[in-house]
Amino acid sequence: MHRLSATRAESDVRDAANPTSSLSEHGHGVVADIVDIDHATPALLARLAARGLVPGARLEILRGGDPMLVMVDDSRWALTREDAVHIKIQPTRLPLRSRLRALFA
Repeated sequence: MHRLSATRAESDVRDAANPTSSLSEHGHGVVADIVDIDHATPALLARLAARGLVPGARLEILRGGDPMLVMVDDSRWALTREDAVHIKIQPTRLPLRSRLRALFA
């Protein structure tokens, strides 16, 4: 029972350190887990699912902008900013430049 509590506490700390945000807000080099896909049409949900972009999947942004290029399971996909705004992610690794800025800010 104590282990479960410790795991939840560790998870809460990790969640607080890496809040969720929209995929469209990030640029190249970010590695993240997909947390949710919100306010999307059924057609968009089907398109994203066919590409492996589902909650729980890990992705890497290869190029930011519009369209942005993401990699999921060794496959590369282009996403418009319009589609990316619906994908909520939790970054697990930021590019080195962002990590250095955070250290010296």
